Amino acid sequence: MELSIDTSTRFASVAISKEGQLIDKLSWKSQRNHSVELVPSILKLLETQSIEIHDLDAIFVAKGPGAFSALRVGMSTAKTLSFGLNIPIVGISTAEIEIHPFIQNHEKINALIPAGRNRIYIAEYNRNVLSSPIKVMLIEDFVTQIKENIFYCGEGVNQILEQNEFSVKFNNAKNEIPSRNPEILCRLGFERVRMNKADDLALLEPEYVTSAQINSAKKNNS
Repeated sequence: MELSIDTSTRFASVAISKEGQLIDKLSWKSQRNHSVELVPSILKLLETQSIEIHDLDAIFVAKGPGAFSALRVGMSTAKTLSFGLNIPIVGISTAEIEIHPFIQNHEKINALIPAGRNRIYIAEYNRNVLSSPIKVMLIEDFVTQIKENIFYCGEGVNQILEQNEFSVKFNNAKNEIPSRNPEILCRLGFERVRMNKADDLALLEPEYVTSAQINSAKKNNS
């Protein structure tokens, strides 16, 4: 049995799987309090399936990018369980989870993830390979660069479409909330374990936006 944890944004989830196949999941919109909500959600899910914590064989966790505090809660919980149970842990990029449903139909995909304060993370993929470092931009700057030959997905799409002055420019996009399916994290995580590509517990960290990127985005708005 495997436990998956995704607290990248306010739309959080936990899931139980067996050899990567989803058994059950619990998703919710956090009230900006992942530290209070996460562990009870895990315990509720395990109880529902009559699974003991010691039945778990691996932990999968969405490692970002996303909200700083939310990611920290998910990652610390996942690492604590991995260490305490002495089982493998796998961190999967939140952007990779976002693009996975669309990689068979689109060559160029941008995953958009909320970065707070009217900013979004942009992860640019070409043939399922990250083509450049993940960056953060102000939404008003990003919409000037929207291209017709790129497919846009992720929670950030909805954030942009909520601003009516931008939505007319943003047609080649998937608008769905919540945008991340816990089943994908289960599948991707187990594939890494199967290939003996689990993470080093001591080295695994969330993917945060850097201070330099935030400052750059602010300067672009001045």
